[in-house]
Amino acid sequence: MKRLILAGTGLLVACSWSNSLYQARLLSKNAISAERDKQPGQARLLWGQVIDKAQVAYTRAPGGARGAEALWLAGHAAARTGDCLRAVPALQGALSLATHQPWEQALLLDLGACDETLGSAAAAPVYAMLVALTTDPAIRHQARTRQGHVLVLHEDWDLALAALAGEDSPSARLDRATAFAQLGRTDEALAELSPALAAADTSVPWTGYVETFAVHNSAAADALLDRVIAFPTLSAARRSGLILAAAQAALVFDPAAADRRLRRLDPRSGGVAANAGRLLQLQLRLTRPTSPSELRGPADSIAAIDLSDAGFGARRVSELARFATLLLSMNDSIAAGAPRGDMTVFALGELARDSLGAPRLGGWFFARVERDWPQSPYAAKAILARVPLQ
Repeated sequence: MKRLILAGTGLLVACSWSNSLYQARLLSKNAISAERDKQPGQARLLWGQVIDKAQVAYTRAPGGARGAEALWLAGHAAARTGDCLRAVPALQGALSLATHQPWEQALLLDLGACDETLGSAAAAPVYAMLVALTTDPAIRHQARTRQGHVLVLHEDWDLALAALAGEDSPSARLDRATAFAQLGRTDEALAELSPALAAADTSVPWTGYVETFAVHNSAAADALLDRVIAFPTLSAARRSGLILAAAQAALVFDPAAADRRLRRLDPRSGGVAANAGRLLQLQLRLTRPTSPSELRGPADSIAAIDLSDAGFGARRVSELARFATLLLSMNDSIAAGAPRGDMTVFALGELARDSLGAPRLGGWFFARVERDWPQSPYAAKAILARVPLQ
């Protein structure tokens, strides 16, 4: 009798486990049908029931192919409802338990998408696994495109280009353009952007491309900027924003290009970009000088401007004007060869370079240390500081 009871109990547990898995499968199909019929509320309710049934099935039999399927169904349902924190552990568990299952490719798509949603670099190898596994051209295309995008997001430029090679979708072209631009290969980036430029596509995030071009190739940045701001449907505000972004990107290493672009802003247009451009032009007047004599005029004129109502950025310009006035007054008060003058002038060079943001002016002060205090222990430091600036 005892054996019969144990056998009956085992059979009951097995039937209950099998019934839970069966119900999870059936509910999953019903949820997909509800999604297809555009019934999101009903679909979400059904996916929640899939999770409950699948978890019961897995708890009662956590091993083998059916345990893996229970985890897969729970993870898939969680992914469909956007609960990736819950989906990823279940999907990873299902993947580790079983291979060569009919749902494996769908699992990898879910896992890659959830890793991507969570900002995890693990999405790229998941998509690579799917590329190697699938024989379906559509799934391979989707996996390669997503893999490349994840690699771009994580700034793995060369790997992204390898993953996206041969893919001709608009998103793949834009991701390749980003990778090429970041690598300084602006001609190749421009070629990838050509279809979007020809279509005057305003949905493309042009600001990022213009900024990246400006860092690597001033002429290419100007060429790209010319084409984008000529789009007939581009708003005046966005046009001004693009010009300002291109100028800001070149502010430190190519002030001449920054000034040239700022002059293209229409002061009559008003708005945030026009006001920011005006302030940036004032900032350039303080950071471009190469000697105190060149700095004096801009410093005096900007110090006389009332910037109290100039809005965002005015405080920075006022601060720079104060730095400029301080540099000029201290430099005028220090005679050549004066005791401790070498230390003070060296500090002025650092102030000009780091606080004012005028590297060539900083180089002038370092050169003065060499010239007016040639025996100073600061002279050697000044040479080392000046070389990268001039």
